[in-house]
Amino acid sequence: MNHYEIVFLVHPDQKSDSEAILNKYCDQIKSSNGTIDRSENIGSRKLAYPIQDCYKANYFCLNVTCDSDQIDSLKESFKYNDAILRHLIVRKDEIETEPSTLFKQTQEDGETQLEEYEASIKNDNATEEAEKTIDESTSVNTSEVKKEADQPKDASDGIDTKNENNDSDEVKEETDKKSKDDEDIT
Repeated sequence: MNHYEIVFLVHPDQKSDSEAILNKYCDQIKSSNGTIDRSENIGSRKLAYPIQDCYKANYFCLNVTCDSDQIDSLKESFKYNDAILRHLIVRKDEIETEPSTLFKQTQEDGETQLEEYEASIKNDNATEEAEKTIDESTSVNTSEVKKEADQPKDASDGIDTKNENNDSDEVKEETDKKSKDDEDIT
């Protein structure tokens, strides 16, 4: 008898039947004198890429000790079950009974998500208060801008009108001087 690790993904719409599916395969292995060393319902996880338009699936992991004939019949049953999206069967050298890393990671992710959710609930009140403060400061800034827009503008606007007049006077003087010189020549 050999040791195998079997991981299979169940369609998310079959979540209510997923435990029954797991029990069915466990019973199939036990009925042919195989043993179940570890059985894990890892839970719903996000897929790396969509499979049959599904973005999540329910993960299951079984570690069994059985003959290769039993594994072949198990592969056939996976093949014809529409609820199974993917499966992987790997031969192992030793029996594994400790929780899998995928199971541990899912539990940690669940705890992290729970902590983030609780923190978001606490922060919702702080966020609402911050939004009120931002709205108040925005309304104050808007009223200041309106006051500045309503004030009359200065005539200077950064243009030196005095210099413009001086330039035109100089041009007139030069023109008058040229015309005098022209009269003197004739």
